[in-house]
Amino acid sequence: MIILGTVLLVLAVLVTLGTVFTNGTDAPDLSVLGISLSGVSLGGLFLAGVITGALGMLGLSLLLGGGARKQHKRVQRKREVRAVRGQAETLEQENARLREELTETQTSYPDERRS
Repeated sequence: MIILGTVLLVLAVLVTLGTVFTNGTDAPDLSVLGISLSGVSLGGLFLAGVITGALGMLGLSLLLGGGARKQHKRVQRKREVRAVRGQAETLEQENARLREELTETQTSYPDERRS
């Protein structure tokens, strides 16, 4: 998502900048990235600008949405790691307690071990 959003955003910016810098303000013949648009009306030019802007906005929203999703996954992974570490510590404490209990039992009843 992030890569697709970046590509769309960069393409929209390149088309816009290419159109502005190649045509200038007093050019009677309009061209976009080498394609002549001499027969296009002002409404058609406006529509092309709207479409380019919409593609730029779509690219930006994909870029930001992908970043937010990645951040959410990272936070969720950290929570899971903390939970697993907490469980491991709890199990270690339980193991230590059981070892101690076993040692006490073995020292209390030494004769029962042999039978």
